[in-house]
Amino acid sequence: MKIMPTLPRGSGRPFLVALLALCLASPAHSAHAAPAAPATTNAPAKLPEPETPRDFFNAGTRLLKDGKFKEAERMLDSALVAQVESLQPATLYNLGHVRFQMGVEDLKKGPQPKQTAAAASSALQGATSASRTAAEALATTDMQRLVGAYMNGRGARRELNSAIKAIRKALETCGNVLSKWQRASSDFKSAFELNPKDQEARHNADVVDRSIAALIDSIREMESLSNAMGDKKQDLGEKMKQLKGRIPEEDMPPGAAGDEEEQEEPPPEGDKGKEEGPAKDGKEMTLSPEQAGWLLDSFKLDKDRKLPMGDGTNEAEPDKKNRPTW
Repeated sequence: MKIMPTLPRGSGRPFLVALLALCLASPAHSAHAAPAAPATTNAPAKLPEPETPRDFFNAGTRLLKDGKFKEAERMLDSALVAQVESLQPATLYNLGHVRFQMGVEDLKKGPQPKQTAAAASSALQGATSASRTAAEALATTDMQRLVGAYMNGRGARRELNSAIKAIRKALETCGNVLSKWQRASSDFKSAFELNPKDQEARHNADVVDRSIAALIDSIREMESLSNAMGDKKQDLGEKMKQLKGRIPEEDMPPGAAGDEEEQEEPPPEGDKGKEEGPAKDGKEMTLSPEQAGWLLDSFKLDKDRKLPMGDGTNEAEPDKKNRPTW
């Protein structure tokens, strides 16, 4: 009943770690198709609600195969809490797949780490240059230079604020992914502990741990950029105040009165009115070749190190994991 940890036979789709291509090889399909819809309606036939732990396991496995990961997690959790010994290893194994893929979906829909870090680096460089220009202007009495440095600082600070918000959103997304992948790793390891013969579960735990290590590297890089941008924002803000104090009101550029509001920290993510990420509106991001290439470089494993998905077409008991049943 458990998804076989090998590629579907004849699929022809290599699969390193799901994050590499941000898509998953489909689990093997059951040999038993869903009941046909009645002739009098166009609606698909509704499957009976699960009642037994085995029903919940089968329903969760179907949902995993269909890519409905949240629903699959709920069903598999229901099977797990029943503590049916024969079902536990297979359920944990499939939960590992569900939670790993949920993390992949979050990464697809959230800010891409490379793109966000590149924008942050650019904003940091711009703010550093603007701060230096402001310091040089403050050392003179040239009003044109003072006004020019102030205008330059405004643009740099606006870009910095935008980059800080993007980094925060990316860190939030990566934090959520990290939590899901840590649970996935734990699921695979627990499945292996319950069934030491299940080398595929052990292998998958290793693959997920490698992905976690790469993700943590990205998080640390973005945290470092976030700290640097915060320091530079404070430095640039101080120089902007000094410039503003040196420029007569009649020489101030339009909109300068609102600069203090622009410098305010953006509201925390938990405040009302926060913007929802792409995942909330149901639209997925399309990765550019550059972004996909970075993901391949950052999360690359050996060519033969795969996080496999499934095989088998016939009914079987849960411990016969090469034959999923639903």
